[in-house]
Amino acid sequence: MTTVRFRSQLPVPPERLFEFHADVRNLSRISPPFPPFRLVEGGTAPAREGDVQVFRLGWGPLGVTWEAQISRVVPGRLIEDTQLRGPFRRWRHQHRFRPAEHGAVLEDAVAFRLLPTPAGEFAEWLLVRPALLAMFWWRHRRTRNLLETPQES
Repeated sequence: MTTVRFRSQLPVPPERLFEFHADVRNLSRISPPFPPFRLVEGGTAPAREGDVQVFRLGWGPLGVTWEAQISRVVPGRLIEDTQLRGPFRRWRHQHRFRPAEHGAVLEDAVAFRLLPTPAGEFAEWLLVRPALLAMFWWRHRRTRNLLETPQES
């Protein structure tokens, strides 16, 4: 399986970062605008092991339905989701949170398989890996912007 990791340090406590990511409604707030990615059904706030979330990725008939299950939650430290149905043959995504000087480190780690062939592995490195890195760069930047903005009472 191909693995992609993206890590950022944010000036917020790891508990706050975990709570933000444990609320599936925040996913649409931090996802890039293209292609559109929206929650269709499921999910609780905070996320719990066993939760199933259904998303729609893309436009109209060209879009794909993506069904994921929260497979593991370690409060304050980890949220893991696994694809049940979607564009990948296998997909496991971990959101990891750890304390750091002046805040927390957020790390996204995805292990995935598109097609179990040499051509599939080539496509993973040539197309999917760069797209995931760009998406995580966007999501981490948006997370930082949203969490650094003072909350209204």
